[in-house]
Formats: sequence, C-alpha cells, structure tokens
Amino acid sequence: MRDVEEKPKKIRCMVRVVWDMESGGVSYIRDLTPLILDTPVEFGGRGRSYCPDELFLSAIGGCLLTTFLYFKRRLRLNIKGLQVSIYGSTDLIGPEGYRITGITAVIHVEVNVEEKEKTEECIELTREYCHLTRSLEHTIPIKIKHEIRTV
Repeated sequence: MRDVEEKPKKIRCMVRVVWDMESGGVSYIRDLTPLILDTPVEFGGRGRSYCPDELFLSAIGGCLLTTFLYFKRRLRLNIKGLQVSIYGSTDLIGPEGYRITGITAVIHVEVNVEEKEKTEECIELTREYCHLTRSLEHTIPIKIKHEIRTV
C-alpha cells in the first residue's frame, strides 16, 4: 500500500472529443478504446450510442466504485460483490434550458455477515472521499445511499 506522501498532488486528464459529422462524436482518452457518443433521439439525435448525461453519471458511479475499492484494500475488507447504481434527473428549468437537478447513487455491497461493520465504515469513507461527488455537491443535490446484503 502506498503511503500518503507518495501520492501525486495533482492529477491531470485530457480528453479529445471529435464531431462525427452527424449528431454525435467520438471521445479519445489516452490510447484506450474510443467512446462513441450521440445526441438522444428526443433532442434530434440518432440515439445510437451513449449520451453525455449517461457518461457523466457513469463517471460519478465509477468514482464511487473505485473510491470504495481503494478503502476496501486499506481496510482489508473481503466482499462478495459490488455495484453502484446512479440515477439522475435533468429538468427544463425555463428559458435558460435544462439543468441536472438531482443525482442519487446507491452502493450495493454483498459481504459475509462478519464483514458488515467494516463495510459500513468503507461506505462512509467512500462518501467522504469521492472527489467527483465532493466537487459537485454544492451545485447538484447528491444523495448517496447504500444496501448491504449479507450472505
């Protein structure tokens, strides 16, 4: 496990999104498989791939999941399963257009009964340290719930 002092002070990312000459585009991230995105049909797109809202929610879910996994390792927590469900609401708020008005995340964890208390601690640390939800919480109402299933 890396010590706190070894962690980088900044993380920099760069994504390039190129128009596909239709109703969407392609997102290039490092040398990974490109992500295709499109405008939803109800907004004049073809709806043939992910819309930016879905990718945004995926990023939040991914941040919660990887933050949980980080603390899982630190706490030496053994789990049987992990899933994060993200629900987002986007509403027309007037002549200004649309705005994301709420996000609810549910962290689903499956553990042995003797790991339940440690799992709750891991979830609390995840809530506290997920940098995406912390960055957004003063702009968008975010609820983070959890369901622990013991086996």
